[in-house]
Amino acid sequence: MDNDDISSLRDRQDIAALLDEYCLRLELNDFEEWLDLFADDCTYDIFRRTLRGRDEVRDMLSQAPAGIHLGGPSRIEVTGDTAETVQSYLFINSATRDQNMGWYYRTLVRTNGGWKIQHMSLKMAK
Repeated sequence: MDNDDISSLRDRQDIAALLDEYCLRLELNDFEEWLDLFADDCTYDIFRRTLRGRDEVRDMLSQAPAGIHLGGPSRIEVTGDTAETVQSYLFINSATRDQNMGWYYRTLVRTNGGWKIQHMSLKMAK
């Protein structure tokens, strides 16, 4: 195994760990720790809205209902300092037990602080 293979494996491992942290930090950590997974100039497409920057993401998603987010398998494709990912999810609202499911589509970028989510969109299953 050469250095490029090792670097590629490390990138995929780091990105998979970030995707795992996405759901766990929403439920178990301080909201700012979840927000730290995003680049400062991120965009988040959700419910026919585009949130621009971490402040807009914070303003809207800090008001989201509590529940459990179950992240499914991920597809990760790395090209240099950018990665494209798709991950299935299931969300269960802890108060109402209502559920929704679908896919998280993410573009990640390598930063000095590690991989960060640059763009994210949520597509709910019908």
